Amino acid sequence: MRVRRALCVMAVVLGVLAAVAFVGSFPARQIIAQRRAIASAEERNVALDHEVALLASRVATLQTPDEVKRLARQHLDLAEPGQESYRVLFPPADGVPLPQGWPFLVPSD
Repeated sequence: MRVRRALCVMAVVLGVLAAVAFVGSFPARQIIAQRRAIASAEERNVALDHEVALLASRVATLQTPDEVKRLARQHLDLAEPGQESYRVLFPPADGVPLPQGWPFLVPSD
């Protein structure tokens, strides 16, 4: 009888411990997932900080008069007073594709 009672007590204790371990595993999984998410967010934050630094440097460069002149010449074809600006236009290599019959239907011989 004592052995049986001891086995019952042991079974109950093991059952309680198993239940505690089972219930405790769910928050542990959430904590691990949250730590992974935090690590990922911190990595992204570092990358974004680096990108912000690069963009701040670019903004500082774009606010200089020399850079504004360079970009105006490059993109807008502006010239200094007294200078002339020329643009050479080359014909397209393959010609311009036109729809059939454009602008008139040409009679074929």
